[in-house]
Amino acid sequence: MNASIERNRSAYVTLADAFSKIGIDQQAAFLNWGYAPVAGMPDEALDPASDTGSNAPFERLVSELIGPLRFDGQRFADIGCGRGGALEFIARHHRPLSFTGIDLSTDNITAARKLLGERRVRLQIADACNLPLGDKSQDVIFNLESSGAYPDMGAFLGHVYRTLAPGGVFLHGDLWPRQMVAPFRQIMEDMGFVCESFRDVTIQVCHARERMPPSLVDRLALQPDMGELRDYFAAPGSAMWNCLDQGEIVYLLTRWRKTGNGTSKPDLTRLNTRSRDIEACLVSGRDLTERRAKWFPFGAPRRTAQVNILAFPHAVAGASAFKGWRPAFPQNWQFSPVQLPGRESRIGEPPFTSLADAVEDILPLVVPYLDRPLVLAGWSLGSKLAFEFAHRIEKERHGVPQLVVTGACPGPHEKLPDIASFFGGNDIETRLRILGGTPQSVLNNMEMLGTLKSAMEGDIAMAAGYCSEAVIGAPILAISTSEDELVSQEAVESWRTRTSAGFDHVRLEGGHFLARDDGEKVAVTVRDAIERRLDITATAIGRGYNAA
Repeated sequence: MNASIERNRSAYVTLADAFSKIGIDQQAAFLNWGYAPVAGMPDEALDPASDTGSNAPFERLVSELIGPLRFDGQRFADIGCGRGGALEFIARHHRPLSFTGIDLSTDNITAARKLLGERRVRLQIADACNLPLGDKSQDVIFNLESSGAYPDMGAFLGHVYRTLAPGGVFLHGDLWPRQMVAPFRQIMEDMGFVCESFRDVTIQVCHARERMPPSLVDRLALQPDMGELRDYFAAPGSAMWNCLDQGEIVYLLTRWRKTGNGTSKPDLTRLNTRSRDIEACLVSGRDLTERRAKWFPFGAPRRTAQVNILAFPHAVAGASAFKGWRPAFPQNWQFSPVQLPGRESRIGEPPFTSLADAVEDILPLVVPYLDRPLVLAGWSLGSKLAFEFAHRIEKERHGVPQLVVTGACPGPHEKLPDIASFFGGNDIETRLRILGGTPQSVLNNMEMLGTLKSAMEGDIAMAAGYCSEAVIGAPILAISTSEDELVSQEAVESWRTRTSAGFDHVRLEGGHFLARDDGEKVAVTVRDAIERRLDITATAIGRGYNAA
């Protein structure tokens, strides 16, 4: 027997055992990843899939694949039927002439028989790459989230074509490496299929994955031999999730009709690297997962967010300086404080001494998400990082941020060659005390003070070495504080000359480190400004042009 087939069967045995051990064997009717509608993106489901209940997103994915079709009086086969969820859903909404479910796994077929009960469905254990169905014997072949495990995708498609009657429909939904999407479509057309629908629903599927209870995956992951479960279920933050979110792997829902008018005999073996290509994406995805967690310890930018917010902390501070901000933002906004080297969880890493170098390292982790609205926020030294980040994005033609927020910081054209004079002393402890934000336990620990010294020196070098006369196309919100002894209101207002778009200045009650000491107050101000910008952009798009 083919080794990959045996491996797939073994995986289903392990999964069925895990379902049983955590007590959800009867409820786990679906193995697909689900679908959740996203505002502004088209849907095609017509069947009344419920919006509530644990199976709602999985039923919705089935319904989206079916689209406007009806199967009454037709011969229907589900290849890779899993635990029978799709068959049961279709049986509730359609009246096929015949109903067949085929799956490689004995456990899946057993579960499907229990779920379908007395319904007249033929269930069979078989290999999708060697379908035991007669020529032209089916009007509809349904194949959802099963083919990624097939060792010979070309052979499977050959059987689909052989098995379908003329005019028959092939419904296919699954993962594809981005570089194979175009070849897949071309091969299907060359075989003699007409494409009736070809949808990239990656964002909708990721949105459904975000709604999946994390506790379920955590419970399953504790079971033996379930170490790769997070990738299997595309749990948010997993390697698979990151590959989907970055677009390296796409989730397609496609509908094809057999015409019998193939223009050529395509080389179906071209599709047989699919599983290998997906695994290669996952290898890089695992590395990306580690890097994203390092840079964004409280959540990284994502494509499903209404808006992504990057926040750069003040000198020597880490991402936790913004811990008071998160509660002020809506759940569908992604707030991502940046963890720079040399602080908190990265305290052992050498810090940056060049602001441009910092932007260079962070930018690749953000570029894949620049098709979503982006806000850049900084506090004190972090303001200059936010500004340079915006300038770099615009210079490289990635787009224009929705908003740049600068707090308690002079404009980027005001160079500070002797920033050390702000601190009133040369020793690290004195500087940290004046800066604030360093716990007393750290100030009392000479060893820990030593580790922070290089971070302090790096930040001083970044501030002293940066001066920019650039003008960005993003609007700027500059925040000053009433009791700031380091930066004057006039210095904060100097940001006005650094934008060709709108400029606002807000003065809040508090000291230089207000973003840390009363984060929610600052975050509410930022939230209100973002909401205004989103409204302006939505109005502009509605009138047929793009707002800066």
